[in-house]
Amino acid sequence: MAQFEKRLQMGLGEAIERFNLLHSKKTRGIANAVEKDEHTLIMDALNQTKLDLGFDCDGDGIPDTVEIFARTAKTSCCRIAPTSSRSTKAPPSRGLNQRRRG
Repeated sequence: MAQFEKRLQMGLGEAIERFNLLHSKKTRGIANAVEKDEHTLIMDALNQTKLDLGFDCDGDGIPDTVEIFARTAKTSCCRIAPTSSRSTKAPPSRGLNQRRRG
């Protein structure tokens, strides 16, 4: 007997949008069993993608240690920073409000 593989591919945005809808229904207690299973499947699929995040709490452009993050978490001033080991700051971004010359 042939083995069949059922696969569904969806974009990340579509998966997040569907997950949010199912999560909302689940938390309100109105999701049926199929929707709850789909919620779990999408969560498992999303968790296959790992993000390497670093938090810059002191504004030096270098991801900080857990201790610094714990101390400043109450202020909500931390931002996501690149996790590369380079110690250089990112170049300043050009604002959208700058007028073009020419």
